[in-house]
Amino acid sequence: MARTKRFKINGDVGYYHVISRTVGGEFLLGDVEKEKLLSVIKQFSSLYFVSVIGYCIMDNHFHLLVKTSSVEDIDNEELKERLSRHNKNISDEITESEIIKYKKKLTDISEYVKSIKMTFSRWYNKRNNRKGYFWGDRFKSVLVESGESLLNMLAYIDLNPVRAKICNKPEEYRWSSFSHRLAKSSDDLLSFEGTEIDSFKDYVSFVYGVGKLEKKTEKGKEKGRISDETDAAVNIWHHKVRYFTDTLVIGSKGFIEYAYKTFDDKISKKERKAHKVPIDLPYQLYSIQRLNSV
Repeated sequence: MARTKRFKINGDVGYYHVISRTVGGEFLLGDVEKEKLLSVIKQFSSLYFVSVIGYCIMDNHFHLLVKTSSVEDIDNEELKERLSRHNKNISDEITESEIIKYKKKLTDISEYVKSIKMTFSRWYNKRNNRKGYFWGDRFKSVLVESGESLLNMLAYIDLNPVRAKICNKPEEYRWSSFSHRLAKSSDDLLSFEGTEIDSFKDYVSFVYGVGKLEKKTEKGKEKGRISDETDAAVNIWHHKVRYFTDTLVIGSKGFIEYAYKTFDDKISKKERKAHKVPIDLPYQLYSIQRLNSV
């Protein structure tokens, strides 16, 4: 079986939508398992230089929206503090070559997701006295441009349980970043970095706009839609959008052109085109691939 293709920006800032499924798509993630997986995500998010922007844990898969840091932005003392906090055997005399090695590893999206998945699967197998794989194929990741593309990706992830008809509103589903923010958790797990949103209140307005969910004031007036233009995006996130899960890069036309230059050695010369994403938004999204369906 061919390895799942993915693009990542090594050693520099990047935003990624990560999707990973259980083996065979089995519904193995109950409430206890979801709670454990979330705790593992928190654990490694405090070790790796990775900021979590959003997440949603479903019965047979999970979504993560994350930002990786630049190697150059990592302070040596903070690196040592994180390693010590996670019981890594390091000394004050850590060498420059070791520092470089740790910085590369702790900003790598693949290493981050690998740590989460391996730690969780070991816990699950031990708890259930089982052997074998818990997760299916390699995780998929979509490189996302910051700004509007990232914000829409976050809303798409938080509305996953609504699309699956598990609930009517995102706040009714416990295992998502929407509910996490609503609960005002003190764990500092989540960030709005790169979304151009300043507060949860603004984000709620955006979600209730693109998701077209009903929210009324006491006077019965609809609340939450940020503009008439947003109203044109009728119900789009209530349906699966393959471009948000199955493409490799998504964003503006300029971002797609940047991706072609960055990943020059991985892309056929014949494929170098920014493909319009055929969904109705106030601005045009582009993908590095053309998919057979939305």
